[in-house]
Amino acid sequence: MAEILMVRHGQASFGTDNYDRLSELGWEQARILGEHFAATEPAFDAVFTGTLRRHRETLAGIQQVLPELPAPNELPGLNEFDFHALVSAYRSQHLNSDVEVSDARAFYGCLREALLAWSRDELSDLNENWGGFETRVRGTLEEISALRGRVLVVSSGGPISAVVREVLSLGVEQMVNLNLQAINTGITRYYGNREHWRLNMFNAVPHLEPAPHRHLITYT
Repeated sequence: MAEILMVRHGQASFGTDNYDRLSELGWEQARILGEHFAATEPAFDAVFTGTLRRHRETLAGIQQVLPELPAPNELPGLNEFDFHALVSAYRSQHLNSDVEVSDARAFYGCLREALLAWSRDELSDLNENWGGFETRVRGTLEEISALRGRVLVVSSGGPISAVVREVLSLGVEQMVNLNLQAINTGITRYYGNREHWRLNMFNAVPHLEPAPHRHLITYT
């Protein structure tokens, strides 16, 4: 049986020319998560990340405290869907081009509608369809679940919520709602193997809940 801890990346750089890098706050979240693991978790037997910069940097922040972690394996199946492309496609097909999505609240409100439209195959000119996204995440889960021991996985909100959907047989709208609640460096824990999975914890941030760290709870 495997114990898999899936961690969402630290805060990325929303509103800049490169979202796919951690902000200074994101680096701090990752380091504090490393401190939490050092204090509460036995050693990890394997480590996986996606191939995105924010995944690698989150792991690097954890490794500042836990340098003895196993060498990471990079799996493209853990990568986020291209949410900027989804929003762009949705706006071009459904919204007036003057709609403002430069602030986080407006952007993620638009993203929610784009995700639902994507799941219904209503968006065109995208490099990945909904079925392809779910298939690659499911395949990656099966690959990781073949292992035994404690496994650390650094990924993004989309794949993490897709795994919850798979394990709990949720509807798409429930998955989307979970995705948009994903906290930076939030922990989701599963126990299981290829045949059976149990969700033990979702989107938990025990490392950020103490009063000195609560200002570090973010969603971007």
